[in-house]
Amino acid sequence: MEVTMDPLFLALSYFRRRRLQQCSDICTTILQDNPYDQAAWSLKTRALTEMVYIDEIEVDQEGIAEMMLDESSIAQVARPGTSLRLPGTSQGGGPTPAVRYRLPENY
Repeated sequence: MEVTMDPLFLALSYFRRRRLQQCSDICTTILQDNPYDQAAWSLKTRALTEMVYIDEIEVDQEGIAEMMLDESSIAQVARPGTSLRLPGTSQGGGPTPAVRYRLPENY
């Protein structure tokens, strides 16, 4: 007497053991017989997603910072209010961002 496993359960077993390609292959054969099997679709998409998953911790942090932030482009323009040649933006006569307007008491 030969006992065979349910193909979906076998695919789930492969998924849990991180044998993602075998899991995806079994789900593909299940879907060839019944393309409306939602459990097989769900398991196959999870397996395919796990195959291409990139762990953010493994990515070199300094490499990302060098790509995203270029120091020469940041330092090209002076910060407002730090230039000695032109008056600062806060000296224009208007209220500074530190000033808050007071609302009337019966508002």
